Amino acid sequence: MRTRTIIASLTAAFALTLAACSSDDKGGHTNAQDGTASTPAASAAPRTNAAKGSHYSSAQDIADALSAAGLTASKPQEETADNYVSQVGGTACDFTVIDQADKAAPGTAGINMFPNAEALAAWVPLSKSFGGVAVTGDTWAVSLPPDAAGARDDSKRLAPKVAAALHGTVQQ
Repeated sequence: MRTRTIIASLTAAFALTLAACSSDDKGGHTNAQDGTASTPAASAAPRTNAAKGSHYSSAQDIADALSAAGLTASKPQEETADNYVSQVGGTACDFTVIDQADKAAPGTAGINMFPNAEALAAWVPLSKSFGGVAVTGDTWAVSLPPDAAGARDDSKRLAPKVAAALHGTVQQ
């Protein structure tokens, strides 16, 4: 039942996102302009802009930044299942992130790399509707685990640390 509800909600959000983004596409954007082209090797390192947070080109960049900030992050593993992020042209990865206060990971977290800010903006209310705790940036989100016993409280405690490490914004 829960899976069907999630799938139905994701499908509805996807349809709304496509409708909202379709008006943006009338301007004749090319792949290079809308961010779907491959990123040059020179921009593989995170670029930081204090006013807007950080731009990360990959889930591994995010995991590396978390590790550099003193958190323990596992290697991101790309999800193969069809989900909202993949439907809008992004990439979703599973990983774990813990801090020194945790003895064991409270559950699986996720790193979502969105193709544009609009797709991320459509995802945030969806995440919140499921009780999610996330940290977001320009086109990425770190979704912390809400389901395992005690995980939501741990996620709420960990979210500000993740946000500080990534120059992101806590969403809950």
